[in-house]
Amino acid sequence: MKAWSSREEIDFAVEVEILARIRHKNLLSVRGYCAEGQERLIVYDYMPNLSLVSHLHGQHSSESLLDWTRRMNIAVSSAQAIA
Repeated sequence: MKAWSSREEIDFAVEVEILARIRHKNLLSVRGYCAEGQERLIVYDYMPNLSLVSHLHGQHSSESLLDWTRRMNIAVSSAQAIA
């Protein structure tokens, strides 16, 4: 395992600080973090319905209501909102 540089430690601290400040109904809240030795861990609230990744590619992907057309519409709408 590579040694953490001070830049990586700063990046982790900034990421934790930003994630801890974000409050949105569609995002999980950060409960805490651990930065001990070379280990880095961010702890989020429990998500009972699993993650988006699990619904798109994991155990629930066969039950997904997001077919390719709906996925593309979501991607295009998201890109337009960001632009």
